[in-house]
Amino acid sequence: MFRDRIRLKMKAGRGGNGKVAFGPYHRPLGGNGGNGGDIYVQGSESMYDFSALKTEFTYAAGDGEPGGSNNLTGRNGKDLIIKVPLKTLIYDLDDKLVASVDKPNVPQLLLKGGEGGLGNWYFRKGGIGAAEVSTLGKDGESLKASLVLELQSDIIFIGLPNAGKSSILNELSNADAKVAAYAFTTLSPQLGRMGDIVLMDLPGLIEKTSEGKGLGTSFVKHTKSSKLVAHFVSLESDDPVRDYRLMRDELKAIDAELAKKPEIIILTKTDVIPAADIESKKKLFKKFKKTVTSVSTFDFDALEELKKVLEDFVQKVK
Repeated sequence: MFRDRIRLKMKAGRGGNGKVAFGPYHRPLGGNGGNGGDIYVQGSESMYDFSALKTEFTYAAGDGEPGGSNNLTGRNGKDLIIKVPLKTLIYDLDDKLVASVDKPNVPQLLLKGGEGGLGNWYFRKGGIGAAEVSTLGKDGESLKASLVLELQSDIIFIGLPNAGKSSILNELSNADAKVAAYAFTTLSPQLGRMGDIVLMDLPGLIEKTSEGKGLGTSFVKHTKSSKLVAHFVSLESDDPVRDYRLMRDELKAIDAELAKKPEIIILTKTDVIPAADIESKKKLFKKFKKTVTSVSTFDFDALEELKKVLEDFVQKVK
């Protein structure tokens, strides 16, 4: 199950206690405790959502070890790196943004471990009374956090259910999206990489999606980074222009910023109508003053042409 919002409990390590120890002639020789381990978050391009993270326990870094005799400092606690998908926003329980993870493979400090306590060697100049003194290690920072995912992509695929988005995604990229001849096959966003370009197939929109029908608007947050909307319209439809207008109206109602993004219209399933009718169908869309292209999963040349058109569009808006 796709998970784009979870809660986690995290705790950095506690510092080790300082040591009270003596050498010859009652000389203070207790060492300091080690520092507690820190917690880092690190973006990973190989993670799709939060499914790999566990919400039932506390993610904890290692505690520092106590100080030793002969003025030996305790070992620092082991740091913990929590890997998250891109882009992950981390909020505290007051909805304050704590961290934003939008770069891969770059550890970002989230919680600092507690300092180790001081051994009695540190207080050796305080006289006889101070010889018995040491301090406890400090607690590490802790956080109960909400993690919210905003998937990153260059091109968003939208369209009515069964418009062919998932099939085209599979053909253009390394994706393996589920394809079937019924509505709502795609129940969560699907990502695919076409060279350096990331494609995302959104779950199918329907009329009144903006009012909560169908799969609703919960996936709209994943469209923020996209540079281009690829609008898929099936030529199996009795009225493809009507379908296009319906989806445009939904886009405006769902998210005004998404509706303003550059858009290309892709007429799919050209194999279901006579070749001579394809151009006449394209002409119906000229009034919208958008780039219009056509494609079929059975037409290799058309797929290659679509790939080039998408690559050119992304280059223009970079």
